[in-house]
This record gives sequence, structure tokens and C-alpha cells, in this order.
Amino acid sequence: MPSDAKESIVSQENLVLHNMSEVVAAVPHFLGVHPQDSLVVVPEVTGGAPVARVNLPRGVTQTVAVGEGLARAYAGAGVGVVLLAYTDQPELAGAVCDAVRERLEPAIPVIGAVAVDRDVWVRLDGPHSGQVTQSDRDLMTAESLLLERPTPFATPGQLRQAYAPGRPVPDQLMVLTAERAAAAAGGGRVGEVEREWITTTLDSAAAGHTVLPDADAARLIADVQHTPLRDHAWASMERSTAPRHAELWRDLLTRCPESLVDPTSPESTMAPVAPVASLTAFAHWLDGDAVKARVALDRVPAGTAYQMARLIDVALELGMDPRTWTVADDVDEVDGPHHDPSASPKSVGLSRAIHEPPKAPPGPGPAGPPR
Repeated sequence: MPSDAKESIVSQENLVLHNMSEVVAAVPHFLGVHPQDSLVVVPEVTGGAPVARVNLPRGVTQTVAVGEGLARAYAGAGVGVVLLAYTDQPELAGAVCDAVRERLEPAIPVIGAVAVDRDVWVRLDGPHSGQVTQSDRDLMTAESLLLERPTPFATPGQLRQAYAPGRPVPDQLMVLTAERAAAAAGGGRVGEVEREWITTTLDSAAAGHTVLPDADAARLIADVQHTPLRDHAWASMERSTAPRHAELWRDLLTRCPESLVDPTSPESTMAPVAPVASLTAFAHWLDGDAVKARVALDRVPAGTAYQMARLIDVALELGMDPRTWTVADDVDEVDGPHHDPSASPKSVGLSRAIHEPPKAPPGPGPAGPPR
């Protein structure tokens, strides 16, 4: 890849990538994982458009669908893109990139098409090839550490394992905190105190990269089972703090029990994973990390009809830009009719902008590329 200005790529943190080896070295840091059997789309300036990853399509039908979805996702972005096909089959890489290019251009210029096999890359639209060097990897790692970004996972399997159930908080703590959470969800002074505790705990833990002790973890997991308290935690996230909130909620997701006693009906149990997984997924989406958002969302138990999870799923499918997220003063809850008039607008949660499924920005069609 020539190092002229046209084909340099600037990351969302204003990191200038001068050649294709640096682009390939940077992709795992953009995605949070080293891609396999994937088509990755890297825009010239990723601060104005997302880095996208889709499973490498097989066959004409899949390839056409991927190309059309990417065209909708990048419509109006005003930047060129590089297509990187991660596979050990160069013929497949060429066919996929050619078909996707046909659907992107001329509206979305393709400034490079590349086949990547481990550390080796080959331009599909020119004679150049190369290999990612250790110095390229070290440079991207140093930039990532400077920006306090996590180290990419080596494989998708390792990424999924980081979100898998681990050591759950003790059942006795969950029982104690469930009663407190149920009382606080009713509003009043008890609810106000609990919302203040949630704010303080989240802000402190996110700022200090702190792993919560079991008692606080159980209390927060129990709180977010109730819509008003969950929405308060939801509304506390901002793009500037999203990476730290994502790591906090990921840790809680691995410690969340698979079931707990419903304090309003002691003879029944409830599955507490759905709200914790949804909050984790939202934090990742807000950080622009659709790959991890999808992995977190996959922890929602199959068959669980959880509205917050559905909204995030729609946002991922649309390729919705996280910069469109706002928390307005007019508040509607997403998963229930409860409203506590004593709560401040932001503490209850979310505006009508997400009360209904999110809409794509001007230009894209009804669905974006699958992530």
C-alpha cells in the first residue's frame, strides 16, 4: 500500500497508518480479536465511519447480501475503504472482494483490496505483498496501551470464553440484595438512596478499573433486575467512559448467577443474566465495539424476550453509529410501565429515542451487515 496521503488511514484516535502492514497489525486492536474467516472493512478515517467485520461469505447469495449490507452501512460516510479478506484461500478472497467492490463503488471508493493469511498480506488489486513485522505489532500494542485499550484476543474462542460464566457471587448475598433491590425499585427515599449508590459505585469502579467485591457485585446484579434501577445504570454510560463500563459489566457478567429467587414470589426463580448481558453489550456498542457487543448479547438465554437486548440487537444489525446515542430529559422506560416521580429524569433512564427500535442514520436501508 503506497504511503501517499490518499491511502493513509487515520484511526478514531488519530493514529496514522502509513502502509498495509500497519493496517493489518491494527485491525485486531480495532476489533478486539484477531479475525478469522472474516471480511473486515477499514475506512480511511474510522472516527467518521465504523470498522466493520462480517463472516466471510460463501457463495453468490451470501456475498451479494454482505455487499448490499455494507453499502447501506457506509452510505453517506464520505470516505474510502479498504477490504481485507482473512482466509487461506486467495481465490475466495478475490471473488468476495470483487463482488463487494461492485456494490460499494462508485458511492464508496474501495482504495484497497487485500487477502490476509496470518501475518502475510497480498494486494488483490495490485502487485504489492508483505508481512506484518514484530515492530508493526509492537507499535500497535504500544498505541493501544497508551489509549488504555485491552489487548486483542488471539481467537474468537478466547473472546467468547472471556464472557463465559465463571465464579458466581454467593447465593446468600444474592438473596439479601434481592430484597433490598425490590424495595428500592418502588421509588421513594429507598430508591433515591439506591440510585445514588449505583452512581457512586459505577463511577468509582470505572474510574479506577476496580473489580467489585462480592457484596457490591451481588447488590448491583440484583438492582439491575428491576427496570428503574437498570435504566439508571444504563443512562450513566457515556462514550468517554464506555470502555471502562464495558469491562466492569463484563466482569459482572462472568460472576452473575444463572438463576436466583424472585423476592416478590419466593416459590419462583428468575434468570438474572439478561439485564447484565444487555448492559455489557450496550457499553461495548457505545464504545464502537460491535464484535464484543455481539458476544455479550449472546449470553442472553435463548428464548428470553428481553426488550433491551432486542434494541441493542437492532442497533447492531443496522450498523447504527454510537454517536447517535443521547439521553434526553423526556424519559420512557423500555421494559416496564413503572415510573418513579421522585427520580430525576436521567436516573430513571432512557428517552424515546430508544423506546422504539433505533433507526438508521440517513442513507442506510432497513438492515446493515450482520456482525
